[in-house]
Formats: sequence, C-alpha cells, structure tokens
Amino acid sequence: MENCCESARIGKPAPNFEVDGFDALNGRFDKYSLANYKNKYVVLFFYPADYTYVCPTELIYLAKLKDQFDKSGVSVLVVSTDKKFTHKAWNEAELSQAFGGNYPYPMLADVLGNVGKPYGIYDEESGVDLRGIVLIDKQGVVQSITINSDPLGRNPKEILRVVLALIEHDNSGGKVIPACWIPGDDVIDPSYDNSGKVWTNYSKVLQKDPGQSGNWIS
Repeated sequence: MENCCESARIGKPAPNFEVDGFDALNGRFDKYSLANYKNKYVVLFFYPADYTYVCPTELIYLAKLKDQFDKSGVSVLVVSTDKKFTHKAWNEAELSQAFGGNYPYPMLADVLGNVGKPYGIYDEESGVDLRGIVLIDKQGVVQSITINSDPLGRNPKEILRVVLALIEHDNSGGKVIPACWIPGDDVIDPSYDNSGKVWTNYSKVLQKDPGQSGNWIS
C-alpha cells in the first residue's frame, strides 16, 4: 500500500493511513491503519460530519447491513473529520438509540483530512470529507471511488451489491459483472466468442428487471 496523501487511482494500491478512531462495540479509542486490513475487502465510508441530518440516516442503514457485510468478509470503516471524542458522544447521544445498540463499525477521525485527500474526498474549502465511498480489494487495490454532494444520501444496499459484484468477479476467475447484477444472476465471460454477441449468448442478462430485492447473504 502506498503512503498517505499520494493520489489514489483505480487499479492502483490504496494509500495507507493511520488515524485515531472510536470503537463503540468494544468501548475504546484505538489507532486504525489500512495496513491492518491486508487480505480483506475494505469499504471506506466517508461522510461530512457527526450531529448532522443526512449522515445519521446513512450510518444507520449501513449498520443494518452489518451481518451481510460480515458474512461476505468485508470490513467497513466509517470516516469523518470529527475527533474520536465527538464520535463517542454522538454514538451515545443519537446513533446507539437509533440503531438499538452501540454503533457496530469503527468510526475513524480523519481530523486533518489525510485519509480523504488522496481520493479527492476531502474538501479543502469546507474542511470536511464529502460523501465518498472507496472500495479496496483483498490485494489492497482501489476498485471503486464514488462521491456525492452533501444533500444526496446514499443507498448502503447498493454499496453491498458492488462489493459482492467484486467478490463474484474475483471468485469466478475474472468473469465480468453486468448492469443490475445481484447474487445468483449470470455473469459474462469476456471471451473473443462473446464479443458483439452478448444479446445472443446472454439475452437473459439484458432482459433482467432492474429492480433489486431480498437478502443477498444467507
């Protein structure tokens, strides 16, 4: 993994970091480094700030999928520029009540923006991380970066879907994942024989209803 603050690029090693954070489940402050998540799929879930409006809705819906992320072997880290003490206070004041228990993911304190900067997620003008999602594979390589503006809340189930799509790609020996794929759907062999013949060879894929439903990890 590269050093922090080098520009992150899709298909390249994720920049490393080491920051303070709060572990609500175990009731402790801790240090968090990407280097400690080798050989694991990692989701970095950036959000602007504790004690705001859209952020708690995102974090709670993300928390409701904890079991499915765990079963798929994915580590989720939520990240904002708030201090670890603020994370602790917010968990006690709001998140634990909304979730029905202590917040289940480590809450990282990106106070200087060094975690978000390489991904273009840290906003220098406002001094906060934007609504960014970074997906890192088991080799420590960046596979996806998405960023929303502040008013636009995200769908955590779509984050899970994209992670599961990456896992399917890796486990299938490099087969590619069509649009609107969910676990159990067909994937595509990117072979010479299938070039220009997706409609012929994978018509079921193109006729799929784009709606998504159900639990994807049993």
